[in-house]
Amino acid sequence: MNRRLVLICALALQVVASAMLADTPPPSVDSVLEQYMKAAGGKVAIDQIHSREVQAREHRGPKLVYLWLKPDKVLLEQDKQKTGYDGGSGWILTKKKKLMRLPKGAQRPLEQDANPLRYVHLKTLYSEINPAPPETIDSRKMDVLVAPNELGVTKFYFDAATHLLARIDEIGETSAYYKHGTDFLDYQNVDGIQFPFRIVHRSTEPGSRDQEIRVSKVLQNIEIKPTIFQKPSGVAVTLGGKR
Repeated sequence: MNRRLVLICALALQVVASAMLADTPPPSVDSVLEQYMKAAGGKVAIDQIHSREVQAREHRGPKLVYLWLKPDKVLLEQDKQKTGYDGGSGWILTKKKKLMRLPKGAQRPLEQDANPLRYVHLKTLYSEINPAPPETIDSRKMDVLVAPNELGVTKFYFDAATHLLARIDEIGETSAYYKHGTDFLDYQNVDGIQFPFRIVHRSTEPGSRDQEIRVSKVLQNIEIKPTIFQKPSGVAVTLGGKR
């Protein structure tokens, strides 16, 4: 067999292999989530975490302290301002002690920053989840899951090599017109679980900018009083907080 024929055969095999890969169905929802749970530290290690303090800083911004209490209570302390979410509604207490309602959808980035591992329980957060064809982000192959939401769709990207959640893109949950996304980067081991130490929030909404959260310290299973997540009493709400 001459060299030219060998080259032709090799190219033909590459074409066949690419075609077979393209026709390969994407991994199932259960397979992706099982691999994610295992890579993140395992169900036992993750479910035993009931509270968390995350110390961070917005890129070129002030110090941030997130307090999280299972399942979805969050308090953010930022430059003498407090933002709280009690699992049902949220509020903002400004530095001037004015109380505002938390805008619709604004609790989502709070939950993602304080408890990014919430997505190991993806099936409890979304009633319908479907596999989608793999995609590539920054030269990395991603397994993709798609969940319909009220007005659009939310896409979850899992690194096919590490099996960790790398990105979320959505339209229809926060806004019907603009795309919002979150990147989870620089995973590090904290008490046996993988926690992203860089979280970047993106939006196509006019006037918005990327917000990069850089985590410096994570403390877990600390004592936190549930009352700190409640709306401060004795302070009238001054603004509506509509979006």
